[in-house]
Amino acid sequence: MKSPRTTSKAAMWAALRRGGVLGGSALALATAAQAGMVTDQHGNVGYDSAAECDAAVQAGNARYYRPVTNRPPARQKGEAAVRTIRLSELATATAQAAGLRYSAADYTRGACDLGIRHVKGRPDITPELVGKWVPFSPDMPLNLYSDAQGQPVRVTMAQCDNGFSGNLPRPVPPVPAPVVAQQVPPRIESLPNQCFAQILTPARFETRSERVLIAPATKREEVIPATYKTVTEQVLVQPETRQQVAEPAQLRTVTENVVVRPAGVRDEPVAPTFKTTTEQVETRAATTRYEVTPPVYKHAFERVVDVPEHTIQRVIPAKFKEVEERVLVNAATTRTETVPTRYRSEVERILVRPEVLQYVPVVLPTKQVPEQRLRSAATTKVIPVPAAVETAVVPVEVRPASVRREAIPAAYDVVTEQVKVSEPYREWRRGRAWVGQAHEVVPMRGFVVDPTGQFKGYPVAGRTLVPAATGGVSRGVVDAGMTPADNADLEDDVWCLVEVPAQYQTVTRQVLRAPATFTDVAVPAEYKNVTRQAIVREATVRTEHVPAVYQSVYRTEIDYDRARALGYQFDPSGELVATANGQRVTRVASVRQGAGVQIDRALAPDSWVREVRIPAEYRNVTRYVPVEAATVRVTEVPEAYRTIKRRVEVEPARTEAVVVPATYKSVPKQVLVRAESTREVNVPAETAAVTRYEVDQPASLRQVAVPALVQPMDRIEVAKAASVRDEVVPAVYRTESRQVIDQPASTRTVDVPAVYETISWLVKVGEAHEDKREVMCETNTAPQKIQEVQRALQSAGFSPGPVNGVLAPETLAAVGRYQRARGLPVHGYLDVETVRALGVAPN
Repeated sequence: MKSPRTTSKAAMWAALRRGGVLGGSALALATAAQAGMVTDQHGNVGYDSAAECDAAVQAGNARYYRPVTNRPPARQKGEAAVRTIRLSELATATAQAAGLRYSAADYTRGACDLGIRHVKGRPDITPELVGKWVPFSPDMPLNLYSDAQGQPVRVTMAQCDNGFSGNLPRPVPPVPAPVVAQQVPPRIESLPNQCFAQILTPARFETRSERVLIAPATKREEVIPATYKTVTEQVLVQPETRQQVAEPAQLRTVTENVVVRPAGVRDEPVAPTFKTTTEQVETRAATTRYEVTPPVYKHAFERVVDVPEHTIQRVIPAKFKEVEERVLVNAATTRTETVPTRYRSEVERILVRPEVLQYVPVVLPTKQVPEQRLRSAATTKVIPVPAAVETAVVPVEVRPASVRREAIPAAYDVVTEQVKVSEPYREWRRGRAWVGQAHEVVPMRGFVVDPTGQFKGYPVAGRTLVPAATGGVSRGVVDAGMTPADNADLEDDVWCLVEVPAQYQTVTRQVLRAPATFTDVAVPAEYKNVTRQAIVREATVRTEHVPAVYQSVYRTEIDYDRARALGYQFDPSGELVATANGQRVTRVASVRQGAGVQIDRALAPDSWVREVRIPAEYRNVTRYVPVEAATVRVTEVPEAYRTIKRRVEVEPARTEAVVVPATYKSVPKQVLVRAESTREVNVPAETAAVTRYEVDQPASLRQVAVPALVQPMDRIEVAKAASVRDEVVPAVYRTESRQVIDQPASTRTVDVPAVYETISWLVKVGEAHEDKREVMCETNTAPQKIQEVQRALQSAGFSPGPVNGVLAPETLAAVGRYQRARGLPVHGYLDVETVRALGVAPN
């Protein structure tokens, strides 16, 4: 999008060169005609630069922005009220506009503001217009936000509440006054004392900050731990008690015969006998089945039409020929060319490195001189003489004789006896085998349990026990094969109520025959053979003389004889004067420090150094001095023609009918030789041998007499009852130290302040642009004027270096720092705007 602006500038310079008068409105119209304009999907437009947007509004052909969304006003922090006004009524916000370097009266012509993205939860402008300069109508309704004092602080678009690039939009400046012909020189190249530079004005950004709440104010509870102290006290470990010591009973054994099991009878079941019967059973009846005979085919070929006879239309293409024509490619026009500045070269010899007097250490020949050094002095050594001892074996009593108290454990006898584990009860059992023992017999079809789960006072399995008619305990247990039935289910079986005798279990237990006692056992003394050493002669010492020890070492010394032989010069006192090459030698301590003197600071003060003079180094530098300033010339470009060739139709395309004969093909097919048939086949019946098992003689019971079981049994009788005696056990105490709570733990509430964070972001308020400006240089500025600028920079606190009237790099660096501090474009030149800002009148 740079070509439109380049064309506009070229047209402006061409008009100035011709000496014509080009007014601001004409320039604006020319710029608007070539502007880089972008249109979004809603028909709104934007321009690449603010100048192009201003030119379109000033020319009256701008398409003003129309919002496409609807949003209610939303006040921000510090805003007390909001009302709707027109853009032209922003002339009342004079103070706010002046703070942004705007003129409030310019809002009557409209505004050209930069389209921005999403800001603080509000919708942004359409993506195509972000970063573009958008024109706004003077009649556009706005939301004017005011603070508590009624001062306007911010405006947005009324319909959608979209914000501008700043708190106020940028107004359109007035149309510049026409340039008087006498005020503009007829030819730019006729002003050799002017300097121009292509200055790039960078984009302008504003830093906006907002204080955001990160964490709200809260309260937290801090725990104050408890404090403890140590208390020492007597603790009762075991109180005084009285214990009873058991005096065992005295027992005696009595033997008697006991009937373990009385005489009676028992029922032994007799197993049933079975017989086997085998018979033939038909497993599958005789049937018939049908067998199918498949058909028989043969292969044959038949001639059929593949493609029938038809007519087609054949296309005969058109005929063309080439014809040459001469056409206009470019109309006659003019071309603006820039004649660059001509320079001449000058060679200047500059000093790169000044002359240096360097002091280098002098290395003299050395020699190794041996000498004896004392390593250890002569001394005496005391040697201990150990004592003389002899070994003897002596028996030593390890443990004296004592009496050991041994416990004799109690003696027990094992006694076996019968213990009743269950009382006799009555039980219903199914089957005729129990008829001989039954107290009552009930047919199976008559055995009906009432709704409470009982039959004639005897509960079924799982019910509570009820007293039996005989005075015993009836447990109403029904056999697992029981099937409760009613009279409709006729069965030829019976239920028998039989008596189940009491159950006994053989129990073996231990009976105390003799209580535990104690006895005293004599333990003899123990001896152990120990080997002991006896001193025969006491330990002594003897003294020995140790001679001194020397070692040979070598030290490095300067070999003066060899140095003199090599040509080194010494004075009568032995001081080195010059090297073998005749270079002067001196001590480091006598070297004077100053400019152009180099010496190693690590050398010892008494070291010898020699002088080495390093000559100055120069370099030829070529400088280019302008001879003729750059100019602009207009060249006539004639019309351009080109010969082209094009094809011309001589004979149009046509069609004709062509008859295509029919084609045939042989198709294979199957011919039936014998049709499908069926026949009936008889399938005989199948039989199998089945073996059946039948009861030959049912199971029965027989009674067997059981004799009584008598067994002699020993039982223990108490001859003397056991007794107890009281013994007093004294109380036991111990001293304990324990920690007790001195001050209990507590909590306190601490206020935690809210945490805020300041968020800063850069907002682009001006696009970067490049224009040609007049700058001050050594060609068009006197040294006195440059001195005024240097003094103004010095007064403003920006050091320009020596105030000598020369635009040195230090002065230009100070100009750059001043431009950056004052918000001026930083480009490395001393332009007229910067000179005026410094309070110095330009040329």
